[in-house]
Amino acid sequence: MNIANILIFLALSLINSFHSVHAQILYTWSQVIPENKLSVRTIIDNNICPIAYVNGEEVEMLSRSSINNGNHIETVCELTVETSAKNISIENIQVPILPEKISKIAFIGDTGCRINALLQQECNSVDSWPLKKNLDSIAFHKPDLIIHVGDYHYRKTKCRNTQKCGNIHGYNKEAWYADWFKPAKDILLQSSFLFVRGNHENCDRAYEGWFRYLDPYHFSPEKCENFVSSWSLDAGPIRLFIFDSSSGEDIFTIQSTINAFKRQFDKLIQDSSDKPTWFLTHRPLWRSPKKEFFTLKSHGNLTQIEAFGDKFPSNVTTIVSGHIHIAQILLMNNAPDQIIVGNGGALLHAQDQEPTYQNVEFSYSNGKNYLAHEVKNLFGFGFAILNLDDHEFTFYNQDNKEMYSAKLTESFKLKVD
Repeated sequence: MNIANILIFLALSLINSFHSVHAQILYTWSQVIPENKLSVRTIIDNNICPIAYVNGEEVEMLSRSSINNGNHIETVCELTVETSAKNISIENIQVPILPEKISKIAFIGDTGCRINALLQQECNSVDSWPLKKNLDSIAFHKPDLIIHVGDYHYRKTKCRNTQKCGNIHGYNKEAWYADWFKPAKDILLQSSFLFVRGNHENCDRAYEGWFRYLDPYHFSPEKCENFVSSWSLDAGPIRLFIFDSSSGEDIFTIQSTINAFKRQFDKLIQDSSDKPTWFLTHRPLWRSPKKEFFTLKSHGNLTQIEAFGDKFPSNVTTIVSGHIHIAQILLMNNAPDQIIVGNGGALLHAQDQEPTYQNVEFSYSNGKNYLAHEVKNLFGFGFAILNLDDHEFTFYNQDNKEMYSAKLTESFKLKVD
């Protein structure tokens, strides 16, 4: 082999080596972020971000965050584009875009496999932890946008029986991969997501993964932020307002948190839009407790109630949340209706109720009173689909069987049967 051939061989080897480095993409997705932007993100096991192609143009992805502990490297790469982008690909991987007209939105929440000192969910069983079933069923509907209302990470402590729930735990990348990214890998390449922060991602828990992977804002490793700034998304005939209630306690309130909640809520008040609005928050303001505690009138999230429970503008017709591991609808008399979609995969609770209750009162020490004239409970794991064209909201179970469907008014408020 002469010198020229050797040089050509070395050059080709370097090119192949370079491309092999770029090929180590673990997970890819797109998510809507403030200012009607789309954030395209990838997780790679090296520190060289890949090249993306947006509408045929080559664009360099930038490092959002990178961890190198000697043996393992993980980099989250990011590219921000307009939601009007028509075609996005990364190394022959087609990335979901947000269509010009959003017609169908899926909702899911509280999805991780619960492992703590008391509760040991069987993560290795698709029946006991049916997140992948739920996501596959959602994929069948081909939603334009999927909204996760929070709580992705549940593998807090070591499992006592590794045959049932494995040996992955803690606030590390392995737990995040197992609880969210691995079961969601396929659907992340089908639809864009909108992520809401849950209390499992607050500053006492899995906040590092939240800010590294899913937070809608620029990543800063310096400290944990208790409050992700509220923002909104125009979704065609409705608007979505995203509120971070991850740190607002349900029963015991702190004035500084109430004040912070008021400031974030004021963005909704100050918006001059009169478009029908759905308020997305992880913790429900009102919820029906287990029936044996049904006399507890003040069940809900006291921090949000103190901050803005009676201050919703009239165009806010519906609140959507998770936190309670059940599917529940509360039709309210003097407040926006409350939908809870907390049955996405984490160990269920609040299941020992009747299917329907009438005239449930919520009374508080500050003199505020609310009434749910009807509460509907739907049991088992599942998700929900909002059809904007047909004005219909439907709960499905993990096997994609319809559990309950409700028609919506022109202002996207739930109709009473």
